[in-house]
Amino acid sequence: IDNFYRDLLDLKLEKTFHLTKELADKIFHISKKTSVFILQKENLCLEVFVTFGQKERSFNHICLSVKNREELLLKAENKNYDCIRIKRDVFDLMFIKDKYGNIFELKENS
Repeated sequence: IDNFYRDLLDLKLEKTFHLTKELADKIFHISKKTSVFILQKENLCLEVFVTFGQKERSFNHICLSVKNREELLLKAENKNYDCIRIKRDVFDLMFIKDKYGNIFELKENS
């Protein structure tokens, strides 16, 4: 949480708590005690649910609109995060993967 969300994306940790395994099961059908982190920057607020262990493939994707996506991608590469750049004629697609396998698409905020 600190390395990716705070140091890379500049989000501030506002609060942390745990879902009981009973509540996590009712909401997500995952019967595990789950850590939850509330992170914020300006008008963006994220609730990040962290579980460990193997998971099936899924589409874990959030798109972020940033001022300089080239700069953020370079910063992520320097911090050893998996980065994906897909060259296209119109514009390149850029993604950063956190250590939990979540994928963040980067769009240029114009």
